Amino acid sequence: MVQRAQPTSPKRRAHFFVAALPVVVLGAVATLAGSAPPALAAGSPPSSACTGTLGGLLVSGGSGQAARAGTAFADPLAAEVVDTGGCPLANVDVEFVAPTSGASATFPGSATTATVASGSDGVTDAPSLTANDVSGSYSVLAEVASTSYQVSFELTNTTSGVAATVGVSSGNNQSGQVGEQFSLPLAVKVLDSYGAPVGDANVNFNIVPTNGAGASFVGGGTTVTDPTDQTGTATSPSLVAGTTAGTFTVQANVSGASKPVTFTLTDLASAPYAITPGAGTSQEAQLGMDFAVPLAVTVTDSNGNPVAGAQVTFSAPSGGASGVFAGHGTTITVVASSKGVAVAPKFSANEVAGGYVVTARVAGLASVATFALVDTARTEADTVGPAGSYWLATGNGQVLPSGAAAQYAAPAGRALPSHVVGMAATPDGHGYWLVTKSGQPYPFGDARSYGSAANSDLAAPIVGLAATPDGRGYWLATSSGSVYAFGDAHYYGSERGSDLVSPIVGIAVAPGGRGYWLVAKDGGVLSFGQATYYGSADRFAPSPVVAFMPAPDGGGYWVVSANGAVTGFGDAGSQGPAVAKGTVVAGAAFG
Repeated sequence: MVQRAQPTSPKRRAHFFVAALPVVVLGAVATLAGSAPPALAAGSPPSSACTGTLGGLLVSGGSGQAARAGTAFADPLAAEVVDTGGCPLANVDVEFVAPTSGASATFPGSATTATVASGSDGVTDAPSLTANDVSGSYSVLAEVASTSYQVSFELTNTTSGVAATVGVSSGNNQSGQVGEQFSLPLAVKVLDSYGAPVGDANVNFNIVPTNGAGASFVGGGTTVTDPTDQTGTATSPSLVAGTTAGTFTVQANVSGASKPVTFTLTDLASAPYAITPGAGTSQEAQLGMDFAVPLAVTVTDSNGNPVAGAQVTFSAPSGGASGVFAGHGTTITVVASSKGVAVAPKFSANEVAGGYVVTARVAGLASVATFALVDTARTEADTVGPAGSYWLATGNGQVLPSGAAAQYAAPAGRALPSHVVGMAATPDGHGYWLVTKSGQPYPFGDARSYGSAANSDLAAPIVGLAATPDGRGYWLATSSGSVYAFGDAHYYGSERGSDLVSPIVGIAVAPGGRGYWLVAKDGGVLSFGQATYYGSADRFAPSPVVAFMPAPDGGGYWVVSANGAVTGFGDAGSQGPAVAKGTVVAGAAFG
């Protein structure tokens, strides 16, 4: 049997004689079993040898090619039809069949088969063939319909150099002021499935539209396309922030990549341009009382965007009718929130009646926000205190004297405490302590500090303070009933670990300092050491109980409610309110 070499380029023929017998496919040439064909002279067979009878099919070109996934093969697949004399046969239909799954290719219209008639030279050129997205080697068959004449073309799809992934290279998580250019352009890197960079891949950068924040590329527009360089990197033009503050995204995608990447960018407000007061611009409050509406402002830039982090200074007059910010005096600086809003701490009227203006300003901004406030005198009924005058302390550190009780200022340079929960006077009435819920006592007048529970691992907040008879120590009580002793104060027990019906809200010392009482929020009274129990106010207290005052002779005590109502037991008579309606009392002590 004689088999000629297979041609390597399209339309070059490898002529051979095929007898009209059943065929056996050997390699790329379909030949016949049986007697050996006669020897052929070099060149084309003589016309006298042509029989016109189908004798075989051979590969004429296109086998052994490779193409990148998703692209067309460079050369068409070509097969030659010959007769039994080795002469070309025209007008013979040849069907090309590609695999239907896995690595394969398609003809126009996404078809996996194509039928083409041979030309006058016996050659059939298949339509253009495009590799699918699956890498690997495979065979495309060519056969003459209704015969066993068949040859195969060996092809390979490769993903080398084909975009498979796209990743952020630089420019993500940037921020820039509205109207200004971001510092970095957006850059991505495109890789093939082998991790190698892909050049000449078109990357689309698209700014995702929102109802607020956004940007545009330099030169205009929200979408641009940039090809990758030989390192696989594509870089967008620079971005210019829009006029609305907020966060937005930009997506970058490339054909063939599994998914796009997303850049997150933020437009920041520009410099403060305007400051606008809130609802509390015109208010009144009685002396010593908190104003009902907190003082607040909104800071915006020239585009109306809120300026987060702007530092706003609130200032009240330093003398005459004025007020104080809880824990800070007449001036405080507040940082604006993410919404550009700065809210001052609670503001309380001082003890001077009259009107005045509180200002709020931002450094470098010409405009100022103002609040017109009035301190009004308490009514005569409110200002008259009972016999045995006392102080009342508010939660923001204000102390309201009643009757002959004296007023003591905070030491120079120290702000008033906030979150005050209790109060106790010194034995001579020339000073007092205020204590905060964290367990920090603040001495005033001739009161002295003997220790703090602020650095202790408290299981519950401090709710009250009681001083020893000589003023050289004090007790602190928590809402769970624990008691801490400082200075010359002795420990007489507590309710720690007990299942209390109502939380503890105050503590008071028994005569001689040899015991103490705890009082609960519902008015219940608990005694320890030599403290005598005279009754509870759980049935009488008109509002939550906040403090407890023993009578000077130890023969009774008063239970004080948050609204200033005082209920007496033993030889302590009921004293009635000593504060204006609406004042919230946090503690009480005798002066």
